Amino acid sequence: MREVGVLEAKTSFTQLIAEVERTGEGVTVTRRGKAAVRIMPVQTTARPSPEQRAATVRDLLARRDAQPFVEGFDDLSWEELKRIGRGEDRYG
Repeated sequence: MREVGVLEAKTSFTQLIAEVERTGEGVTVTRRGKAAVRIMPVQTTARPSPEQRAATVRDLLARRDAQPFVEGFDDLSWEELKRIGRGEDRYG
């Protein structure tokens, strides 16, 4: 891990951030020769590959298509469907 002094970090902050993003390696900022802070890359989850995304979409579509079709709901308004989903019609 690279070390830089506070003054250098202050004057080249944008470049330090770009370096950390590019290399994935943190930078330690020192004050009077002692480590003060670290600039570290954000740990993100790996992006799924196009094949993984396609498999996820296929799985979701298969699950959707496996759901039974319920008659009588296709002519209801969105407000009526919300009221039914919330159970607001169960007592009236």
